[in-house]
Amino acid sequence: MSGATGGDTASHLTEKMQEKIFEEFGKALEASPPQFIDRLQTMILSVVEEKINELKESLTQERDKGKTKTCPYNKFIACKPPIYNGEVDPIVCQLWISDIEGVFERTHCDETDFVAYRTGQLRGQAKDWWDNLKKEQGIEATRTMTWEEFKVPFLRHHSPKAVINKIKEEFIQLRQRGESIDKITGVFLDKLRFCDELVQTEEQKIYYYYNMLSAEYREFMTPSKYGHLTKIVNAAREREIELKKRIERGERKALDANPSPTKKQKPNEIPKKGNTKGGSPQCKICGKAHLGECYFKNKPCPTCGKVGHVASNCPGKVSVCYN
Repeated sequence: MSGATGGDTASHLTEKMQEKIFEEFGKALEASPPQFIDRLQTMILSVVEEKINELKESLTQERDKGKTKTCPYNKFIACKPPIYNGEVDPIVCQLWISDIEGVFERTHCDETDFVAYRTGQLRGQAKDWWDNLKKEQGIEATRTMTWEEFKVPFLRHHSPKAVINKIKEEFIQLRQRGESIDKITGVFLDKLRFCDELVQTEEQKIYYYYNMLSAEYREFMTPSKYGHLTKIVNAAREREIELKKRIERGERKALDANPSPTKKQKPNEIPKKGNTKGGSPQCKICGKAHLGECYFKNKPCPTCGKVGHVASNCPGKVSVCYN
Protein backbone atom coordinates (compact mmCIF):
# COMPACT_ATOMS: atom_id res chain seq x y z
CA MET A 1 0.00 0.00 0.00
CA SER A 2 2.88 2.34 0.87
CA GLY A 3 4.59 1.47 -2.42
CA ALA A 4 1.46 2.26 -4.44
CA THR A 5 1.05 5.59 -2.70
CA GLY A 6 4.70 6.47 -3.33
CA GLY A 7 4.35 5.56 -7.05
CA ASP A 8 1.19 7.67 -7.48
CA THR A 9 2.86 10.63 -5.77
CA ALA A 10 5.97 10.36 -7.98
CA SER A 11 3.82 10.22 -11.14
CA HIS A 12 1.84 13.24 -10.02
CA LEU A 13 5.10 15.04 -9.24
CA THR A 14 6.37 14.47 -12.79
CA GLU A 15 3.18 15.76 -14.39
CA LYS A 16 3.13 18.83 -12.16
CA MET A 17 6.74 19.64 -12.92
CA GLN A 18 6.13 19.35 -16.67
CA GLU A 19 3.18 21.72 -16.53
CA LYS A 20 5.09 24.27 -14.49
CA ILE A 21 8.15 24.02 -16.67
CA PHE A 22 6.20 24.60 -19.86
CA GLU A 23 4.26 27.49 -18.29
CA GLU A 24 7.34 29.20 -16.94
CA PHE A 25 9.34 28.48 -20.07
CA GLY A 26 6.92 30.51 -22.19
CA LYS A 27 7.06 33.42 -19.76
CA ALA A 28 10.82 33.31 -19.53
CA LEU A 29 11.39 33.50 -23.28
CA GLU A 30 10.70 37.21 -23.14
CA ALA A 31 13.31 37.76 -20.41
CA SER A 32 17.07 37.77 -20.67
CA PRO A 33 18.91 34.38 -20.42
CA PRO A 34 20.30 34.96 -16.85
CA GLN A 35 16.86 35.86 -15.52
CA PHE A 36 15.34 32.87 -17.29
CA ILE A 37 17.81 30.43 -15.66
CA ASP A 38 17.25 31.86 -12.16
CA ARG A 39 13.47 31.70 -12.43
CA LEU A 40 13.63 28.15 -13.77
CA GLN A 41 15.85 26.93 -10.90
CA THR A 42 13.65 28.58 -8.29
CA MET A 43 10.51 27.07 -9.79
CA ILE A 44 11.96 23.56 -9.99
CA LEU A 45 13.28 23.63 -6.38
CA SER A 46 9.95 24.91 -5.08
CA VAL A 47 7.93 22.20 -6.80
CA VAL A 48 10.34 19.43 -5.75
CA GLU A 49 10.41 20.58 -2.12
CA GLU A 50 6.61 20.77 -1.99
CA LYS A 51 6.14 17.28 -3.38
CA ILE A 52 8.84 15.77 -1.16
CA ASN A 53 7.06 17.12 1.92
CA GLU A 54 3.77 15.67 0.69
CA LEU A 55 5.46 12.31 0.13
CA LYS A 56 6.99 12.33 3.64
CA GLU A 57 3.63 13.11 5.24
CA SER A 58 1.94 10.34 3.28
CA LEU A 59 4.55 7.78 4.30
CA THR A 60 4.31 8.85 7.95
CA GLN A 61 0.54 8.38 7.94
CA GLU A 62 0.88 4.91 6.39
CA ARG A 63 3.46 3.91 9.01
CA ASP A 64 1.36 5.18 11.93
CA LYS A 65 -1.62 3.09 10.87
CA GLY A 66 0.18 -0.04 12.11
CA LYS A 67 0.82 1.40 15.56
CA THR A 68 -1.44 0.70 18.57
CA LYS A 69 -3.45 3.72 19.55
CA THR A 70 -2.88 5.25 22.98
CA CYS A 71 -5.33 3.93 25.59
CA PRO A 72 -7.73 6.65 26.80
CA TYR A 73 -8.32 6.97 30.54
CA ASN A 74 -11.95 5.83 30.34
CA LYS A 75 -10.84 2.55 28.73
CA PHE A 76 -8.31 2.08 31.53
CA ILE A 77 -10.98 2.68 34.20
CA ALA A 78 -13.39 0.30 32.44
CA CYS A 79 -10.98 -2.54 33.30
CA LYS A 80 -11.59 -1.77 37.02
CA PRO A 81 -7.98 -1.31 38.14
CA PRO A 82 -7.54 -1.94 41.90
CA ILE A 83 -7.45 0.82 44.52
CA TYR A 84 -4.50 1.22 46.89
CA ASN A 85 -5.11 2.81 50.29
CA GLY A 86 -1.50 3.05 51.43
CA GLU A 87 -1.06 -0.11 53.53
CA VAL A 88 2.57 -0.47 54.65
CA ASP A 89 2.49 -4.16 53.75
CA PRO A 90 4.89 -5.61 51.16
CA ILE A 91 2.47 -8.40 50.20
CA VAL A 92 -0.47 -6.04 49.57
CA CYS A 93 1.83 -3.54 47.86
CA GLN A 94 3.38 -6.07 45.46
CA LEU A 95 0.00 -7.60 44.60
CA TRP A 96 -1.36 -4.14 43.75
CA ILE A 97 1.58 -3.36 41.45
CA SER A 98 1.16 -6.72 39.73
CA ASP A 99 -2.57 -6.14 39.19
CA ILE A 100 -2.04 -2.61 37.85
CA GLU A 101 0.64 -3.79 35.41
CA GLY A 102 -1.79 -6.47 34.24
CA VAL A 103 -4.34 -3.76 33.38
CA PHE A 104 -1.65 -1.81 31.49
CA GLU A 105 -0.85 -4.90 29.45
CA ARG A 106 -4.47 -5.69 28.61
CA THR A 107 -5.34 -2.13 27.58
CA HIS A 108 -2.07 -1.49 25.67
CA CYS A 109 -1.59 1.80 27.51
CA ASP A 110 1.24 4.03 26.40
CA GLU A 111 4.18 4.02 28.82
CA THR A 112 3.97 7.78 29.15
CA ASP A 113 0.51 7.37 30.74
CA PHE A 114 1.49 4.71 33.31
CA VAL A 115 2.24 7.07 36.21
CA ALA A 116 -0.68 9.43 35.54
CA TYR A 117 -3.21 6.59 35.29
CA ARG A 118 -1.81 4.65 38.22
CA THR A 119 -1.71 7.55 40.65
CA GLY A 120 -5.41 8.09 39.95
CA GLN A 121 -6.02 4.84 41.86
CA LEU A 122 -4.38 6.04 45.09
CA ARG A 123 -6.59 6.73 48.10
CA GLY A 124 -6.15 7.72 51.73
CA GLN A 125 -2.57 7.58 52.99
CA ALA A 126 -1.28 6.53 49.57
CA LYS A 127 -2.65 9.72 47.99
CA ASP A 128 -1.17 11.80 50.82
CA TRP A 129 2.21 10.21 50.12
CA TRP A 130 1.97 10.99 46.39
CA ASP A 131 0.94 14.61 46.99
CA ASN A 132 3.91 15.04 49.31
CA LEU A 133 6.29 13.49 46.73
CA LYS A 134 5.08 15.96 44.09
CA LYS A 135 5.91 18.83 46.43
CA GLU A 136 9.38 17.44 47.12
CA GLN A 137 10.38 16.67 43.51
CA GLY A 138 8.24 19.22 41.71
CA ILE A 139 5.18 18.79 39.52
CA GLU A 140 7.15 18.79 36.26
CA ALA A 141 9.55 16.10 37.50
CA THR A 142 6.73 13.81 38.62
CA ARG A 143 4.80 14.41 35.38
CA THR A 144 7.70 13.12 33.27
CA MET A 145 8.52 10.27 35.68
CA THR A 146 8.63 6.79 34.16
CA TRP A 147 6.92 3.78 35.71
CA GLU A 148 10.23 2.24 36.86
CA GLU A 149 11.31 5.56 38.37
CA PHE A 150 7.99 5.78 40.21
CA LYS A 151 8.25 2.28 41.74
CA VAL A 152 11.55 3.07 43.51
CA PRO A 153 10.20 5.61 46.07
CA PHE A 154 6.82 3.86 46.13
CA LEU A 155 8.29 0.52 47.25
CA ARG A 156 10.74 2.23 49.59
CA HIS A 157 7.82 3.75 51.50
CA HIS A 158 5.17 1.01 51.32
CA SER A 159 7.47 -2.01 51.38
CA PRO A 160 10.21 -1.14 53.89
CA LYS A 161 13.19 -3.40 54.53
CA ALA A 162 12.30 -4.03 58.18
CA VAL A 163 8.86 -5.40 57.29
CA ILE A 164 10.34 -7.60 54.56
CA ASN A 165 12.81 -9.08 57.07
CA LYS A 166 9.89 -9.91 59.36
CA ILE A 167 8.13 -11.70 56.49
CA LYS A 168 11.30 -13.77 55.90
CA GLU A 169 11.31 -14.85 59.55
CA GLU A 170 7.61 -15.75 59.37
CA PHE A 171 8.30 -17.79 56.22
CA ILE A 172 10.98 -19.88 57.97
CA GLN A 173 8.72 -20.48 61.00
CA LEU A 174 5.52 -21.06 58.99
CA ARG A 175 3.64 -24.21 60.08
CA GLN A 176 0.23 -25.63 59.18
CA ARG A 177 -2.09 -25.57 62.19
CA GLY A 178 -5.50 -26.71 61.02
CA GLU A 179 -5.65 -24.55 57.88
CA SER A 180 -6.78 -26.07 54.59
CA ILE A 181 -4.13 -26.86 51.99
CA ASP A 182 -5.29 -24.06 49.67
CA LYS A 183 -5.20 -21.47 52.44
CA ILE A 184 -1.78 -22.39 53.84
CA THR A 185 -0.38 -22.66 50.29
CA GLY A 186 -1.58 -19.12 49.56
CA VAL A 187 0.19 -17.82 52.67
CA PHE A 188 3.33 -19.76 51.71
CA LEU A 189 3.43 -18.27 48.18
CA ASP A 190 2.74 -14.72 49.39
CA LYS A 191 5.75 -14.86 51.72
CA LEU A 192 7.92 -16.80 49.26
CA ARG A 193 8.12 -13.84 46.84
CA PHE A 194 10.22 -11.95 49.41
CA CYS A 195 12.65 -14.83 50.06
CA ASP A 196 14.61 -14.94 46.79
CA GLU A 197 17.93 -14.92 48.63
CA LEU A 198 16.83 -17.72 50.96
CA VAL A 199 15.01 -19.92 48.42
CA GLN A 200 16.78 -19.98 45.06
CA THR A 201 16.00 -23.45 43.65
CA GLU A 202 12.89 -25.56 43.13
CA GLU A 203 14.32 -28.15 45.50
CA GLN A 204 14.51 -25.59 48.30
CA LYS A 205 10.91 -24.51 47.68
CA ILE A 206 9.77 -28.13 48.03
CA TYR A 207 11.85 -28.55 51.20
CA TYR A 208 10.30 -25.55 52.95
CA TYR A 209 6.80 -26.45 51.79
CA TYR A 210 7.13 -30.04 53.03
CA ASN A 211 8.42 -28.95 56.46
CA MET A 212 5.54 -26.50 56.77
CA LEU A 213 2.89 -29.24 56.48
CA SER A 214 1.46 -30.97 59.56
CA ALA A 215 2.53 -34.52 60.46
CA GLU A 216 -0.61 -36.15 59.03
CA TYR A 217 0.53 -34.96 55.59
CA ARG A 218 4.29 -35.38 55.90
CA GLU A 219 4.13 -39.02 57.00
CA PHE A 220 2.66 -40.00 53.61
CA MET A 221 4.89 -37.80 51.42
CA THR A 222 8.53 -37.97 50.28
CA PRO A 223 9.98 -34.59 49.14
CA SER A 224 12.51 -36.16 46.76
CA LYS A 225 9.67 -37.62 44.66
CA TYR A 226 8.51 -34.20 43.48
CA GLY A 227 10.46 -32.22 40.91
CA HIS A 228 8.31 -29.10 41.08
CA LEU A 229 6.46 -27.22 43.82
CA THR A 230 3.14 -27.66 42.01
CA LYS A 231 3.45 -31.44 42.23
CA ILE A 232 3.88 -31.55 46.00
CA VAL A 233 1.00 -29.07 46.40
CA ASN A 234 -1.27 -31.34 44.36
CA ALA A 235 -0.13 -34.35 46.41
CA ALA A 236 -1.06 -32.47 49.60
CA ARG A 237 -4.51 -31.71 48.14
CA GLU A 238 -5.05 -35.41 47.37
CA ARG A 239 -4.02 -36.31 50.91
CA GLU A 240 -6.47 -33.73 52.29
CA ILE A 241 -9.34 -35.32 50.33
CA GLU A 242 -8.41 -38.76 51.67
CA LEU A 243 -8.36 -37.49 55.26
CA LYS A 244 -11.82 -35.96 54.84
CA LYS A 245 -13.15 -39.26 53.49
CA ARG A 246 -11.75 -41.12 56.49
CA ILE A 247 -13.50 -38.75 58.88
CA GLU A 248 -16.78 -39.20 57.02
CA ARG A 249 -16.41 -43.01 57.09
CA GLY A 250 -15.73 -42.89 60.84
CA GLU A 251 -18.90 -40.87 61.48
CA ARG A 252 -20.98 -43.29 59.43
CA LYS A 253 -19.65 -46.25 61.42
CA ALA A 254 -20.62 -44.53 64.65
CA LEU A 255 -24.15 -43.95 63.37
CA ASP A 256 -24.46 -47.56 62.20
CA ALA A 257 -23.40 -48.84 65.62
CA ASN A 258 -25.91 -46.63 67.48
CA PRO A 259 -28.52 -45.40 64.98
CA SER A 260 -31.10 -44.19 67.57
CA PRO A 261 -29.60 -43.46 70.97
CA THR A 262 -32.17 -43.74 73.82
CA LYS A 263 -33.21 -40.69 75.72
CA LYS A 264 -31.67 -40.49 79.15
CA GLN A 265 -34.06 -40.44 82.10
CA LYS A 266 -33.95 -37.39 84.33
CA PRO A 267 -32.58 -38.03 87.84
CA ASN A 268 -35.80 -37.21 89.74
CA GLU A 269 -38.24 -38.52 87.12
CA ILE A 270 -40.57 -41.34 88.36
CA PRO A 271 -40.87 -44.13 85.81
CA LYS A 272 -44.22 -44.54 84.17
CA LYS A 273 -46.43 -47.56 84.98
CA GLY A 274 -45.36 -50.73 83.33
CA ASN A 275 -41.79 -49.37 82.78
CA THR A 276 -38.90 -51.36 84.12
CA LYS A 277 -35.41 -50.33 85.11
CA GLY A 278 -32.65 -52.79 84.56
CA GLY A 279 -35.23 -55.60 84.15
CA SER A 280 -36.94 -54.89 87.53
CA PRO A 281 -40.77 -54.52 87.64
CA GLN A 282 -42.45 -51.45 89.08
CA CYS A 283 -43.59 -51.91 92.72
CA LYS A 284 -47.32 -51.32 93.33
CA ILE A 285 -46.69 -50.19 96.94
CA CYS A 286 -43.95 -47.56 96.63
CA GLY A 287 -44.15 -46.97 92.86
CA LYS A 288 -40.43 -47.65 92.32
CA ALA A 289 -38.81 -50.40 90.25
CA HIS A 290 -36.97 -52.98 92.37
CA LEU A 291 -36.64 -56.70 93.03
CA GLY A 292 -37.62 -58.54 96.19
CA GLU A 293 -40.04 -57.61 98.96
CA CYS A 294 -40.91 -53.93 99.32
CA TYR A 295 -39.56 -52.23 102.41
CA PHE A 296 -42.83 -50.29 102.86
CA LYS A 297 -45.04 -53.43 102.73
CA ASN A 298 -45.59 -53.71 106.53
CA LYS A 299 -44.86 -50.08 107.37
CA PRO A 300 -47.98 -48.11 108.34
CA CYS A 301 -48.88 -45.05 106.29
CA PRO A 302 -48.31 -41.85 108.34
CA THR A 303 -51.53 -40.40 106.94
CA CYS A 304 -54.07 -43.14 107.56
CA GLY A 305 -52.10 -45.68 109.63
CA LYS A 306 -52.78 -48.53 107.25
CA VAL A 307 -50.17 -50.70 105.51
CA GLY A 308 -49.74 -51.59 101.84
CA HIS A 309 -49.01 -48.13 100.53
CA VAL A 310 -46.96 -45.03 101.18
CA ALA A 311 -48.12 -41.51 102.01
CA SER A 312 -47.78 -40.30 98.38
CA ASN A 313 -50.20 -43.05 97.25
CA CYS A 314 -52.54 -42.87 100.25
CA PRO A 315 -56.23 -43.08 99.19
CA GLY A 316 -57.27 -41.04 102.27
CA LYS A 317 -55.00 -38.17 101.47
CA VAL A 318 -56.88 -34.84 101.54
CA SER A 319 -55.77 -31.85 99.54
CA VAL A 320 -56.25 -28.57 101.44
CA CYS A 321 -56.30 -25.13 99.86
CA TYR A 322 -54.66 -22.60 102.22
CA ASN A 323 -55.83 -19.60 100.22
